[in-house]
Amino acid sequence: MTTALSRNLAAGLLALCAALPIAAENAAALAVVERLHGALSDIMQNAKALGFAGRRERIAPVIEESFDLPFITRFALGRYWVDLSAEQRETIVEVFSRWTIAHYAARFNAYSGERFETIGSEPARNGRELVRTVLEVNRNPADNVTLDYLLQENGGKWRIVNVIANGVSDLSLKRADYGAVLKTEGLEGLVERLNGQIGDLEAGN
Repeated sequence: MTTALSRNLAAGLLALCAALPIAAENAAALAVVERLHGALSDIMQNAKALGFAGRRERIAPVIEESFDLPFITRFALGRYWVDLSAEQRETIVEVFSRWTIAHYAARFNAYSGERFETIGSEPARNGRELVRTVLEVNRNPADNVTLDYLLQENGGKWRIVNVIANGVSDLSLKRADYGAVLKTEGLEGLVERLNGQIGDLEAGN
């Protein structure tokens, strides 16, 4: 291949790449995750002054606004969801929502310089969006936690439906755990367990 032909081919490839559409980052989805991270940073940095009750109160509206809690509950229950009455569905969504808020209030209960970094967003399957972030725990990159958020649009608003920490899907874990409880203890058993865990989180913080 001649030098001139090589140059022409390279120029053509560059022009083709430049002409290909590049998926723009989803500003709305990014804003949801960054607002959540801002609230989590806030309760971490003020953890002692707020106490568990204060952290829960401060993070609750952000969790409710950021996560599609009814969808997550429905997915986690899997095939068991279809057999529930409207009242039972309302009950489990309410309990799961309280559990989620208590979980975040308990988990982010101290601060030692951690910071969230947003990497970017990219389209995912079924019209969803994946927002990639990192929780920098200290100066050693090996200790960082990758946090990928899967969001879907519902009613014109983007909501988180899954959190993938270091490659592990939280939604898949919940579906497996809840399914095992539902199979042996039914909905009442699951509600009792979640309420018990909420009590433990309150007592331990």
